[in-house]
Amino acid sequence: MKHAVSSEEVIRLFGLDGVNYYAQDSGTQLHAPTADFLASVGLPTDQTFVSRSEPENGFPTPRELGLLFDRQSRICPPEQRRWAVLGSLVTAVIALDPETGTVHAYPEGEDTSQLLHRDVESFVFTLCAFRRLVDAYTEDEDEVESYAYEFRQSVTGIDPTPLADEDTEWNRLLDEVLEGMW
Repeated sequence: MKHAVSSEEVIRLFGLDGVNYYAQDSGTQLHAPTADFLASVGLPTDQTFVSRSEPENGFPTPRELGLLFDRQSRICPPEQRRWAVLGSLVTAVIALDPETGTVHAYPEGEDTSQLLHRDVESFVFTLCAFRRLVDAYTEDEDEVESYAYEFRQSVTGIDPTPLADEDTEWNRLLDEVLEGMW
């Protein structure tokens, strides 16, 4: 199956050690296209997004949102307790609705989620685009506006959801890059 981002591109940007693959388990209730994508392309991890499989203070992050929120003394909506925790995007917990494949963010200090991506493929595509933005910005700070424009164009060309609301995590991160905080 052809994806908007390839496994080779993810490895090129994040390195082989910076990609986590998830075995397809026929016993899980994970959205089939999501399971296929995570098994074939994988989920990158770096300073922007820390995958769930990375230990948190020596303890692995729980796989389910309800268990993670219990550990953090946060309230988790009952219908979202079984959502899969993908990891953390700087200051937000990133979770996956296993039935629909949509990706949601729980910003730090909030108990409600915001729809962040239509699917995990869009999420990984955006992580790759953000990595290219940060790498380009590091090389030439004077062109940050044009790099930000390219980021917006490429991301919204795949999925407008990540940048549709000015309060999304991606818009916040993009503002930080534009302000020279990266």
